[in-house]
Amino acid sequence: MPYISTQNKATVLMRFIFLLVLLPLLVSGQQKTAPTNTAAAAIQIIPQPVSVLAQAGKFVLTANTTIYIPSAPADWATAAEYLTGLIRGSTGYNLVNQRFNDKFVAAKSNSIYFLPDEKISTPEGYVLEIKPTAILIRAQTAAGAFYAVQTLRQLFPAQFNNANTITGVVWSAPCCKIEDAPRFSYRGLHLDVGRHFFPVDFVKRYIDLLAMHKLNTFHWHLTEDQGWRIEIKKYPKLQSVAACRDQTLIGHYSDQPQKFDGKKYCGYYTQEEVKDIVRYAGQRFVTVIPEIELPGHALAALSAYPELGCGPGPYAAATQWGVFEDVFCPNEKTFEFLENVFKEVCALFPGPYVHIGGDECPKTAWENSEFCQQIIRREGLKDEHELQSYFIGRVEKMLEKQGKKIIGWDEILEGGLAPNATVMSWRGIEGGIAAAKAHHDVIMTPGSHLYFDYYQSDPATEPLAIGGLLTMETTYSYEPIPTELSAEESKYILGAQANLWTEYIEDGNKVEYMAYPRVCALAEVVWTQKAKKNWPDFTRRLKAHFARLDAMGVNYAKSYYDINTAYANNKVRLSTLDKTQKIRYTTDGTALTPAAKLYSAPFAITQNTTVRAAVFQGQQQMGKTNTVNYRVHKASGKPYTMSRQPEKYKGGEMYALTNGIVGSSKRWDQWVGLVNHDIDPVIDLGATTTFNRVTTHYCNAKRSWIYPPRSVAVYISNDGKNFVLLAEQYIDADIMIGITAETVQLETPGAKGRYVKMIAKTYGTIPATAATGAGEGVWLFIDEVIVE
Repeated sequence: MPYISTQNKATVLMRFIFLLVLLPLLVSGQQKTAPTNTAAAAIQIIPQPVSVLAQAGKFVLTANTTIYIPSAPADWATAAEYLTGLIRGSTGYNLVNQRFNDKFVAAKSNSIYFLPDEKISTPEGYVLEIKPTAILIRAQTAAGAFYAVQTLRQLFPAQFNNANTITGVVWSAPCCKIEDAPRFSYRGLHLDVGRHFFPVDFVKRYIDLLAMHKLNTFHWHLTEDQGWRIEIKKYPKLQSVAACRDQTLIGHYSDQPQKFDGKKYCGYYTQEEVKDIVRYAGQRFVTVIPEIELPGHALAALSAYPELGCGPGPYAAATQWGVFEDVFCPNEKTFEFLENVFKEVCALFPGPYVHIGGDECPKTAWENSEFCQQIIRREGLKDEHELQSYFIGRVEKMLEKQGKKIIGWDEILEGGLAPNATVMSWRGIEGGIAAAKAHHDVIMTPGSHLYFDYYQSDPATEPLAIGGLLTMETTYSYEPIPTELSAEESKYILGAQANLWTEYIEDGNKVEYMAYPRVCALAEVVWTQKAKKNWPDFTRRLKAHFARLDAMGVNYAKSYYDINTAYANNKVRLSTLDKTQKIRYTTDGTALTPAAKLYSAPFAITQNTTVRAAVFQGQQQMGKTNTVNYRVHKASGKPYTMSRQPEKYKGGEMYALTNGIVGSSKRWDQWVGLVNHDIDPVIDLGATTTFNRVTTHYCNAKRSWIYPPRSVAVYISNDGKNFVLLAEQYIDADIMIGITAETVQLETPGAKGRYVKMIAKTYGTIPATAATGAGEGVWLFIDEVIVE
């Protein structure tokens, strides 16, 4: 299985990493067309509301607009003050909220009303009505009113989202009536501050952005092997020792040899800072869920208090990424430590949940501990998995005393689930299915769709990431309720959450780049009704939404403008998500300019060609330049068959081995891949052909479970049935290290025939001495078969 996550989310990713490339293709063929109602289409909201009724006219906001709020409940003032803050920032209008005590009868001119309405059936639902003279916001709760404000801000000009005053803008919103409510009650976004620490101001900005997209939960991952990030007054060494690591890995975990920066890295949030952030989130109707990792991912804590481990120590906070065998020992000192930690943590977070991790806890230390073995015997436990369940059960009781419920990653299912635990299903959907069937609440967060630390575009041109490929379209395609669940069992699916692990995300600028615009897709997954989801319409609305993100200065990725390429029948096809975009390209090696040729239809190439393409809007290039070097040879664009359907191939087309593109160690989407099987294409050259050599490439990335072939051989045939061996090369895979793309060139002087068969033999099983994946079947990656 390809090793993608250095949290070693290994047990799940083999089935996901290749599905990530194919899912967008499967989904796009099933989408409905965009709406044709011109007036409604002009109202471009993300996430898409339940209903939008466009009406004639517009409301113009002025310095004299009055905002009316009810005298009670008090939190309605919070929603209204949020709106006045937005207005003050962009327009400079210093509007004042006025309370009304009488029953609302009719709106005064040039006014905005916040109106509690018990007829709204859902707590977070709302009705937003914009008339030429007034705006009416109706909701059952202040939270619903807050989400109405988030919709309203998208109806004003994009500059309304700018925190700095802008002059010369008519602040108008189109008249309409919008009725809306979320599909799921839990709509979450996660941030790992253990691997990299982010300042308070950025955490607040992160909360602002998720609230803008109608998400209501911030999952704050506060402790890790690499650092403990929350002040615990009873244990000062958590600040002075556990909050620091000696140095940090440079480059990717799989790079060999590994390099480090030699700089001490520290950071933690004081309890006053935590209170400030929680209060700030509450003003945006966002619940903050803290995560204190246990029993694993505990090296930083052990470095401060080694008596909490099962081994002799000493321990040190990790300086690289991965999963480590030193974990909390289930002794009474550990449980006393955790109970004291949770007393302080629970006092800081008013929400109902505390996340206790529970993932990736190696059992080696427990297996080698006579103390742990005594507990297993004493408690009548079957094995170390049940010992972990015992550990989680003890922690759940601690938190129940504090009035909290626990959430854990789906490994907490192993060995038996704590009675009232909520399961966060990341290793696919199976954990969520099992928990829901057992009548436990579930939050879906599968790596296949919701891990925003994965690449979102061509890895060769993207900033360093943990691995994988997770496009915005794949995220948008996610359906949180598995088909395996009955209607009754489906009620246990509370919602979904995206996770952002920060091994390779060192600052807030890159956090925003990795999160957006995929968070926009997530918002529609968890808020919008399933029947209302529409990928083409979402991409249309997203283009307008970019202007709002620009106004806020969000460093979002421009993958929306990516150029997709395909090659078949000696022709190159270019495309983008948005079919209305203008693509310009060159084929002579020159740089792109606004004067480059405008793409209109697939074009032929007859020799080795470098194609450069990008989207242009007038004189401005949007997004990155896509550069593809095509190798034109005697098998270019020729069809082939294989004895086994590849589990990965470029573009969903059976031309990955003859599409003219040579694979890269950074671009796994260009390779044909199989697990534990040979790759054996038979290429039909179309006619009897003479050739002198056959060249191909393979990928070597053993930490990702991708191994070189044992050998590569080439055969010739005239009838496609009877083949003669032309050449073979054996490969010493055991000596190869790092991540590389290697070349195999087989000389076949004067060979003649119509059918060329190549057989790349799988390495087989990962050896017991391997760093990861021992005993598993390996991936074999092969790319272009060049016949010359």
